Amino acid sequence: WLSTKVNTDATGSFSFQNAFFYLQWGDDNWVYTSDDPIATSLLTLKKTRRKTKLHPHKQRSKYICRPEFVVETGNHFIWEFIPGHNTFNVPAEAAILHHYRICEFGGDDCIQTASIVDKTTFKYRDRLAEAVGGLYEQYRKVCSLPDLPPPPRRENFKLLNFFSNR
Repeated sequence: WLSTKVNTDATGSFSFQNAFFYLQWGDDNWVYTSDDPIATSLLTLKKTRRKTKLHPHKQRSKYICRPEFVVETGNHFIWEFIPGHNTFNVPAEAAILHHYRICEFGGDDCIQTASIVDKTTFKYRDRLAEAVGGLYEQYRKVCSLPDLPPPPRRENFKLLNFFSNR
């Protein structure tokens, strides 16, 4: 995709806008219908509600840099490039960074902001759960990892879901 949109020879960094998935928002209803203890333990699959507004580039954004073209880095953008190089602001339609966190500044005020459900990670759900499950089994004994909890269940979820979808 990228090579068809921009000449990357001069690109010293690729900036991505942050999408905030606040941990205080409830889990996606999918976790109550799945029988997969690996998948239902993954935050990236449980938390699908995110803040609607994306911050503009350079405000809370993150980047991937090509260090050979960078003089000085910052947290959210490159401060200085070697002459002739710059940042490519990746459009939100192409990619955004998923940031899973608690509300900023303490409290729960952030969950009152406009939000949408974003299930982009579900595109990778099976491969992700399989990969994490394989690593969990590989390191389980070596690292004395605890057993995974069973998938969560919400009492009468299926009955409530039936009526809410009518």
